Amino acid sequence: MRGRLFAWWVLGRRMAVQLATAPLRPLRHGRGGGAAALLRQVAPEGYLPLTPAERAGFPAFTRCVSCGLCSLACPALHATPAAAWAEAWSFVAGASRLLDRAPLAAASLEPCARCAACAAACPTGVPIPLLAAMIERLAADGRRAP
Repeated sequence: MRGRLFAWWVLGRRMAVQLATAPLRPLRHGRGGGAAALLRQVAPEGYLPLTPAERAGFPAFTRCVSCGLCSLACPALHATPAAAWAEAWSFVAGASRLLDRAPLAAASLEPCARCAACAAACPTGVPIPLLAAMIERLAADGRRAP
């Protein structure tokens, strides 16, 4: 019984200290908290914030079922056949799930990811040109980040 009381006393004391010092934490190191602190933490790992429009469209980006119909509808791929990894469906399936590697995805973007023919053929309605624009923006912002 004494052990439990001691454990509760230690827990209560630590909670009181945390509650008392919480308002002072942002001032402790001279750096503000919030979004700026979050960006300092995650930017080196490659994660950058999405714009409100990109956040709203992101569920549509992840609906790809890798059926390959976008590649069949792509006029750029009919003119010059490419490897399977350069096709629109592989770009959509990979880029929408690996936002921290936007520079890598942007480097392998083919012109077919920018035309609207692939998006029109998509049975799940993935807006492939918008996804390509988002990946290019994230890659450019990632190159400018410290």
